[in-house]
Amino acid sequence: MSFFLRHVLRYALRHKALAVINILSVALGVAVYLAIQIANRSATSAFRASIDVVAGRANLQTRGMMDDALFPALQKVDGVAAATPIVEGLVTLPDYPGEYLRILGVDPLTNSTFENAGIENEIDPSNRGTWFSDSTAVAVSRQFADAHRLKPGDVLRIKVNGREASLVLRFVLRQRDGANQFGVMDIGWAQELFQLQGKLTTVLFRIGDPDHPEPVRDRLQKLLPPDVSVQAPEQRSKQVEELLAGFQLNLAALSMVSLLVGVFLIYNTITASVVRRRSEIGILRALGASRRQIRALFLGEAALYGVLGGIIGCAGGVLLANFLVRVVSKTVTNLYVLVSIEHLYLPVWQLPYVFLLGMGAVLLGAFIPANAGANLPPLRALNLGILIERAQKPQSVWILLSGVSLLLAFGTAQLALNGFRHAGFASAFLTLGGFCCLGPQVTHGCGICMGRLFRPVFIVRLASKNFVRTSFRHAVTVAALGSALAMLISISIMIFSFRKTVDRWLERRLVADLFIAPTANEIVGLENFIPRELIEVVNSCPEVETVDTYRGLNVSVSRNAVPLAVVLGTEHNIPEYLGGRSAEKFQAFHQPDAVAISEPLSRRLKLKEGDSVPITTPIGIHDFRVVGIFYDYTRDSGLVLMQRRTFERFWHDHRVNSLAVYLSPGASVKDVVGAIRRGYPNAQDYAFSSNRDLRHAVVELFDQTFTVTHVLRLIAVLVAVIGIVLNLTILVNERKREIGTLRAIGVARAQVGGLIIFESQLIGIASMVLGLVAGWALSLVLTEVINKAFFGWTIALHVPWEQLLLTPAWLLPVVALASLLPAAQASAANIIEAIRMDA
Repeated sequence: MSFFLRHVLRYALRHKALAVINILSVALGVAVYLAIQIANRSATSAFRASIDVVAGRANLQTRGMMDDALFPALQKVDGVAAATPIVEGLVTLPDYPGEYLRILGVDPLTNSTFENAGIENEIDPSNRGTWFSDSTAVAVSRQFADAHRLKPGDVLRIKVNGREASLVLRFVLRQRDGANQFGVMDIGWAQELFQLQGKLTTVLFRIGDPDHPEPVRDRLQKLLPPDVSVQAPEQRSKQVEELLAGFQLNLAALSMVSLLVGVFLIYNTITASVVRRRSEIGILRALGASRRQIRALFLGEAALYGVLGGIIGCAGGVLLANFLVRVVSKTVTNLYVLVSIEHLYLPVWQLPYVFLLGMGAVLLGAFIPANAGANLPPLRALNLGILIERAQKPQSVWILLSGVSLLLAFGTAQLALNGFRHAGFASAFLTLGGFCCLGPQVTHGCGICMGRLFRPVFIVRLASKNFVRTSFRHAVTVAALGSALAMLISISIMIFSFRKTVDRWLERRLVADLFIAPTANEIVGLENFIPRELIEVVNSCPEVETVDTYRGLNVSVSRNAVPLAVVLGTEHNIPEYLGGRSAEKFQAFHQPDAVAISEPLSRRLKLKEGDSVPITTPIGIHDFRVVGIFYDYTRDSGLVLMQRRTFERFWHDHRVNSLAVYLSPGASVKDVVGAIRRGYPNAQDYAFSSNRDLRHAVVELFDQTFTVTHVLRLIAVLVAVIGIVLNLTILVNERKREIGTLRAIGVARAQVGGLIIFESQLIGIASMVLGLVAGWALSLVLTEVINKAFFGWTIALHVPWEQLLLTPAWLLPVVALASLLPAAQASAANIIEAIRMDA
């Protein structure tokens, strides 16, 4: 401890600015990683809570609409210990714009065994009459009541499928973590509220042998309609978590970038410490200190930064999660499933895990320079100026390592495309690592080229020679900044390519002049429908040429929940099919029992054109023929497209969720919307979007999806630039005698400062060369491997040349700015002290 206090803590206190930079860099990496973990887990936890509200203590539950007349028979199935019916629906709240309430209709007589939604085991007998007799009586969660300052007796306005109603808060449910946006009412009144008379949305079961549910599930399934399934509540949660896995893993991988760059930063810091303290190392070794003690000295310094940075990072991660969790919640809701994240979910074990991960990154970055300092002979350590003279040429072993890494990257990419999708991240890491191994060659080569190009300029020529001479030191900084630039460039190319692909897709798919949908669906998803009266008003407008309809629901395909899109489509809107012949395949799509499937679904279920896909319908499982596979970028879970005439033959359901309206040439969208609003009294409950408005909304959703990505890549570049400051600080300390000699023979302070600044520009140029090449290669892995493995989309590669050409315009000034502090330190060096260092 005395050794630690004297040689580690005292050194850190003497160099407070350097210590603060390192502590904050570690804290930043830990905070970003922890925040992403919290956001991901909070989204998953919120969805689990929403399932738990419905399922309670159930062992099995049904999924799908059924007649409530089936319930008595289900209760009597052998092995069923208890059962209770549920009616579930979503309502919007006009008084609280943008919010929704999940309402559960429960039967108090059979519900006590299940404790749905955290309600008391039984309604208070004194209030039971009110519960059964009052059609407006509702109980809401304590969190919801407190958030909106509601108390028993208050009226809550709601909207259900365009109808406005009022509920009266009669009860407040006891606290339940993670489930906030929900209310409970009597099942009979809930059926009337949602116009589901005689219907149930779910039945919950407790069984006698929970460890062996299969026999009971099979007996229940025989009594149920074919399109109603029986499964364990956790099975649905698992299905959604599988859908979210790719999205969450991408975020986690990006968050690791800040930790990865932090490894380089700590490497530079400890290297700087070794350089500064070489004379101290030599004295300690001469006095008998062992190599193990010297190694422990520098690892202890890194551990000090790691401990303090880890503690600050854990606290900062919780704060940062408050921002990221909102972004993640919106993205998950828009792309996957309705989720309302009201609370951050932070497991107790997560903090020590992230803390130890940060410490591991710190010690990993510190080990090589700490080991080099420990193995430095005492005489060499006391003779300053020797270290920078060695290793002028990069070793060829780095080229070999680069080749091996890139070959492994190609191999793991093939594994990812053949089912082992997590190998895609190994391919990305190996690709980045392979180009980082070229850092010494790129650094050395850039130094030589720039020296020859600017040979007439003395300071530039000297800076280039110094850059080449110390290429072994600069190579680490070039690799760090090059890695950050590669991530920045590859993600920019991927996002730009995705945007261009989506724009092209929108031009083909969003071709109607006007789109009409219930406003509430923007909040609760495809829960509300277009009334027949509104469709008649739209069709009666003389300016309307034709109307397409859309209906969305989930169906079961080989026990997989798959979105089904039911369309009444015209030749105005023909999907683009893989393999071409889109018009021919669209005509085949109109044949009986024909469907088209999206590209992600074809990859997910391994289906191809001409195959049969078994879809569970209300009258049983029916095989539909796949007439084509079309490009679709609405969801990575995939989509089945079915003609309305085919759908109604099996489902006997005429409801639609939205309309696509095509106007006659010259007709005004504004005039048509005005006519519809005048002709339909409840038109205020529906969103009327022009083609331009809807495209703008899609672009906003696209940008929102990549908000987290932008934040993470900027953080990575920030941490890498900090490494330049540290690297140049090391070199200034190494060259004190050389700088003193230059000053003594008449070189001005400004020229010394310019020497350091130009050397920083060489770092920027080498990093840019490495980052551009590595970024282009990494973008191929992102678009052609990871994207296809996890999401199944075909994205045409487009390079944002304007952004890439602007890279020097912002990178080189940022690098120059980072070099000002070490340049000022070099120009202010005392000439006499610098020259006497080796005396």
